[in-house]
Amino acid sequence: MDDKRKLKFIFVAFALLLILGTFGYMFLLKVSLVDALYMTVITISTVGFGEVGTTSAYSEIFSVLMIFLGVGVVGYAFTTVVAMLVEGRLVDLWKGSKMDKKISALDEHYIICGSGELADVIIDKFIKENLDFLVITDDRADLDDYSHNNILVIEGQATEEEVLEKAGISKAKGLIAALPSEVDNIVTVLTARNLNKDIYIIANSTSKSGSQKLMKVGANKTMSAIEISGKRIASLMIKPNIISFLDVVTKVGDIEMDLEEVIVKKGSYLENKDLIAAQIPNKTGLIVLAIKRNKDKKMLFNPPGNYIFETNDVLIVLGREEQVEKLRHLGDESKEG
Repeated sequence: MDDKRKLKFIFVAFALLLILGTFGYMFLLKVSLVDALYMTVITISTVGFGEVGTTSAYSEIFSVLMIFLGVGVVGYAFTTVVAMLVEGRLVDLWKGSKMDKKISALDEHYIICGSGELADVIIDKFIKENLDFLVITDDRADLDDYSHNNILVIEGQATEEEVLEKAGISKAKGLIAALPSEVDNIVTVLTARNLNKDIYIIANSTSKSGSQKLMKVGANKTMSAIEISGKRIASLMIKPNIISFLDVVTKVGDIEMDLEEVIVKKGSYLENKDLIAAQIPNKTGLIVLAIKRNKDKKMLFNPPGNYIFETNDVLIVLGREEQVEKLRHLGDESKEG
């Protein structure tokens, strides 16, 4: 029995004991509701105050029964609560209630299904990006580790509808299926897609056939951690200078560069300007690597200077986080006259 059920059991046992005693004394002693309640409390607490009403053999036997029941319930409640307090489970239960409230308040968040090394890398990135997310795992050790580090987490199987609904799947922006079993990832993607038709789903696959199945059941993208690692290792061996260049480009000393996307919003500074007029490198220091055109969803690499930005175009840029934020700020400003 988990801690919540134990506390509920204690509460229900006390309530039933009070109801049983109150109505029992009302019937046996012919007293009022308040007097019967008073008799019940002093009996199960064994404080020894004076009795109310005229006792009989039946009422005395009933009192003995109430004393035994009261001692049993109080004893169980005391040992349970003390054990939970000493082991810190009472605090965890309180933190769990707070976490449930935070989870229910989430909106436009991300759901990470699974735990372990792959999930940890994703979690670290999401924390760095200050994104709203939660983790679903049935691994008790990872569950405790995440909760102690103030990471929102739900215990359960991501393949179950109830668990995904508790995670706010209907309000979620994206879901990552990073479970160790490909079958579980397939079931998770299928279940998530049935619950939310618009959610963006990325799933980890361990085989080519698995990748195809994941796409068929509703994944928007599939990635193979093993394949990516293998290609990286092979590239390091075959083309070490190119990989070294990429490492230098993305991380210079203690300054870490990153690829980011910025959307051109309607009425923004960027709308209807060409790449030269926007002066993105001069104003932000960013390098524009590509543009995903909204009109045909095609990716335009190394865009020409005369390309005119349209609403909902997506810029792929390379730079530091503060530079990206500066561009986003420019993109939110009203058009300059």
